Parts: sequence; C-alpha cells; structure tokens
Amino acid sequence: VVQGDLAHELGVSQSVISTLASRHRTTGRVRGRPRSGAPRVTDRNDDQYLRTYALRHRYATATQLQARLRDVRGTRVSRQTIRNRLHRFGLNARRPLQVTPLTPRHRRERLQWALDHVTLTIQQWSTVLYRLHSAFKMFRRLSAIELVFNFLISSTVFE
Repeated sequence: VVQGDLAHELGVSQSVISTLASRHRTTGRVRGRPRSGAPRVTDRNDDQYLRTYALRHRYATATQLQARLRDVRGTRVSRQTIRNRLHRFGLNARRPLQVTPLTPRHRRERLQWALDHVTLTIQQWSTVLYRLHSAFKMFRRLSAIELVFNFLISSTVFE
C-alpha cells in the first residue's frame, strides 16, 4: 500500500503515515516515546464536566470549581489546573466592572434634572449639544473608572 493512498483513505497527511511507519521500524510500535512532564490529572470526562458546570455557573470561582470537581467526580486538581482547562475551552476569568455607587445626593440631583427637563420639546432639545468624551481607564487591581462628561449648551450650534 502506498503511503499517499493510505493517508488519503484515513484523512490525514502523508507525513503522518511516514512518521508512524518510521517509528514502527525503529521501536516496533507506533505510540510515541514517554516524555517529560507530569501526567495529566483530568480525563476527557472531567474536562467536559468542568466545562459544562462553568458555563452553567458563570460566576463560580476556580476554588469553587475545584471543590465541585473533587466532590462530584473525585478528581483532585489545583486551582491553576482548573484555570488552564477553562482557558483551553475559551472561558477566561473576568472581573465584573465595579463602579462607584450613587449617593442619595446623586440620586436626588438626577431626579431633579429629569423633572426639570421632562417637558422640553423636540425643538428645544435640538438646541442642546451634548458632547460626550468618555475616557475609560481600567486598572486591574483598583477597578477605577474615569468618566469625563462635557455638556455644552449652545443655542447657535444648529444655525
């Protein structure tokens, strides 16, 4: 059998067949030789369980997922292993954005502004120009956000 035909039949490249044939001639088997590194702790079923659980519980931490995997599947792994597996599935940890809560004073002022402007007509609104410059600066640990609003009111803007 020609390697190219076999490769086509199996749906792999010819180099794969060549490598396996060469390995079989050298070692008498087609499996790769043992390599350095720790053996894999989770199997395919553990990984699938972890993925499914993480998707259903989006806010679960690595520690919670670690405990869940240990309790349900009996598999003990590190938090880093949990993060590595989730990363392989494209599930990356993100901190929820935290903003400064509104104070009672802010709420009163917002309500008052809305009440003062609720009766404006479309014509009156057309003379107001809102220029919004938002500068978002997110610091990993500080979770600080800076928003800069410039409201320019001009009656001559649309003339």
